[in-house]
Amino acid sequence: MDKITKIVIFIIIILGVVVSITLFLNREDTDQRKEMLSSAEVKLMVSGEEIATLSMEDIQAAGVEEFEAVYDTSKTEPVMLNYTGVQLKNILEQNGVDLDGKETVILSAVDGYTVAYSMEEVLMDKNVYLAYAEEGELLKSREEGGSGPYVTIVVSDTFSSRRCKWLTIIEVQ
Repeated sequence: MDKITKIVIFIIIILGVVVSITLFLNREDTDQRKEMLSSAEVKLMVSGEEIATLSMEDIQAAGVEEFEAVYDTSKTEPVMLNYTGVQLKNILEQNGVDLDGKETVILSAVDGYTVAYSMEEVLMDKNVYLAYAEEGELLKSREEGGSGPYVTIVVSDTFSSRRCKWLTIIEVQ
């Protein structure tokens, strides 16, 4: 083996070790998020501090609404679908979240995907929803090929590009 081949093999081994260590260190958090997903719970946090774990009933208590939004992916033509959910601003209000001085709501999924919404768009009426049903049917789980139990939808987003499916954490910052 020449010197370059040995260096490449060494780098690959080092990267493998780093990935393995990272997976091991994040295993507990990943397991906890999977459990939250299977029990349809969402952790609500403000500035890094957990203030509540919300069940489906807690979320629905903030005011269930029917709404329409465009569903458009890179593989499909845009279609207008009917959803059932709760405005994110109502969930925050229902749980006594002080929004004074807060600028962003960060939503995280079980798979690590994260999306940020400005406070301005969250507070816009009938714009940002936490949906749990599509066309009258509860959202299917990740294992069933669905996006549920919860997906966030920005109604003003005509390309569906900022949805957060498999939602597990809402953090206000």
